[in-house]
Amino acid sequence: MKAVVWGVLTAWMLSNIAWADSNKPVVLSSIMPLQLIVQDVGGDAISAELLAPATVSPHDFQLRPSDAQRVHSADLVIWIGPVLETYLDKLLRKQENAVALYPDLKHDEDPHLWMDAEEVQSIARRVARLLSDRLPSRGAYFHANAARFSSEFRQYDKQLREEIGRRERRPYLLLHDGFSRFENHYGLPAGEMVISGSDRLPGARHIVELRKRLQAEEFACVFREPQYAPAMLKALTVGLEIPVIEIDPLGARSVAGAKEGADGFLELYRQLGQAFLTCFDH
Repeated sequence: MKAVVWGVLTAWMLSNIAWADSNKPVVLSSIMPLQLIVQDVGGDAISAELLAPATVSPHDFQLRPSDAQRVHSADLVIWIGPVLETYLDKLLRKQENAVALYPDLKHDEDPHLWMDAEEVQSIARRVARLLSDRLPSRGAYFHANAARFSSEFRQYDKQLREEIGRRERRPYLLLHDGFSRFENHYGLPAGEMVISGSDRLPGARHIVELRKRLQAEEFACVFREPQYAPAMLKALTVGLEIPVIEIDPLGARSVAGAKEGADGFLELYRQLGQAFLTCFDH
């Protein structure tokens, strides 16, 4: 028993020594929204890296051997949980360097937690604690960054609430059902979906019905996402005078990767808000 305890303590001490001796401990995030929060909180004390490119939906991403090696070699791996990144579930079960932020999320719950304003601030605080536990000498720095992050985020959240409140919130068409947390927070009507549930492609009958509704001008706009091929929306909107607005929930185009400095996530969130404001302005 003593040998086991000593082994655990030794592993913990070696882990902390590695973090303390490394100039830039590698924190690997599963998706770009998490990477941006990690970068905002970790600042110049860490190297915030990204696993799955933001051009690919986390529902569709497939791990390569080189990706698995990056997971194994990272100092810390942060992910949402098995409901979102199903491809990581088996790999990370025995990874002591991995932390799922929402391991108990149910399959009927929306896993896009970074689009929930309350959860965003919770994630920032959790990241600060995770980094502080592993690099105590920079703990005050991490918590100060998280506090600044939350303060700036709350200011924009309040501003966006006010701007949305001044507009007529007409129905809109979304590609998939990943925006319910954002909609609930800002009192938006639930968007109509092109792809519903676990379906990868909509049925022909659904496409025909949606096109009829578009022709009848039921929707203020149609949202497109860079993670999905444009052919489907082209078939829906060809020949129609309907605004097609890009919305980028993963940050593929709105943020060109996590940069040195702060505000990367806030830029991503701002483009979400601006996309809806642009829709309601038409």
